[in-house]
Amino acid sequence: MYQLFFVGMAHAQEKNENVFLHPNKFYKKYFPHLKIKYNPSDSNYIKTYPNSYMTVALHLLSPKIYANIIPSGAPQAASQLRTNINTITGLSFSYRHITAGFALSLLPPVQDQPGYTHSRYHTATIKYKSPIYILTFKYMKIKGMTDVNPFNASNTDTPYTQRPDITLKEYQFEGIYNFSWKKYSYLATLDFTQDQIKSRVGLLLKAGVYNQQLYSDSALLSMQQRSYFEQAANITKIVSYSVKFAPGIGANIVIKKHFYIAASVFSPLNLYVNRLYSDDNTVTRKQTSIQWVADGSASIGYQSKYLYAALRCELDARTTSLNTISYTTVYNYIGLDIGYRFTAPKVVKKFYKQTMPPGM
Repeated sequence: MYQLFFVGMAHAQEKNENVFLHPNKFYKKYFPHLKIKYNPSDSNYIKTYPNSYMTVALHLLSPKIYANIIPSGAPQAASQLRTNINTITGLSFSYRHITAGFALSLLPPVQDQPGYTHSRYHTATIKYKSPIYILTFKYMKIKGMTDVNPFNASNTDTPYTQRPDITLKEYQFEGIYNFSWKKYSYLATLDFTQDQIKSRVGLLLKAGVYNQQLYSDSALLSMQQRSYFEQAANITKIVSYSVKFAPGIGANIVIKKHFYIAASVFSPLNLYVNRLYSDDNTVTRKQTSIQWVADGSASIGYQSKYLYAALRCELDARTTSLNTISYTTVYNYIGLDIGYRFTAPKVVKKFYKQTMPPGM
């Protein structure tokens, strides 16, 4: 057994090849009896664009992102933290199974709202996609929020409390499985590597793990509201680990081959593990809870061989109910996507071929 292994490695080195980067050679070498048969989707329902195409897309989004911290029995003392992000601009690049993108908040001439502190936003996303499932990793960071609850204001001249020191950070890893992948393309309204050419409804399943952090350089709560927060008055950070399991349904309604209306709705059940930290970075509270949350999207768009455009709306709302407080975060995006497909440059094809692991 060991002799065969070293002989194989020596042979690979002579040809200057790495079988771990070439799927056919990898399976032939280590799994000679494994037969992989790809059953393509139904071309009467779904059109797949050639693997030689590369897609570049521009994304313009208007977000509504906020967080609420509400004490039990005293909603008037809640922290109502709002961001001051008017426009998000993003770019994404897709080739074969991989999509990568980034986005950031648009700087002036778009002005801050009166009385709000300036908010900075940036995010990075990478996806691995197949007709059956999609895997997504996303990093997001927002710095600078404003408490708009007048009850918490220390200055009577303004109803707002500016908190440029508050940061909301999140890491997401989630996957979507498409049960109806032969006739229903969930990718058609995500990155447009496929085109739904006949109307179809499909069952979906979303699962993911998330780490969210809300923290500041000083206490998250103002002096006016601390007496209403039992055992949580001096917290400086809320860290939430959550696991999502969400069955759902999606629909693509195709109009005259090139226009579509799409929507997907999930009914997520989230398991939360929450930690509240004090100013000396010690854990003051730890609690686990299970909550139902909202998760859905809708879009209307145009799809052709080279060009696509879409208006879309996405909503992800989460509420964690603890013994003495509840914590809610909402991510709501309304925006425009414009993309164009073209034949990928040779350097992109070569890089992909040399760097992608087996099965990609």
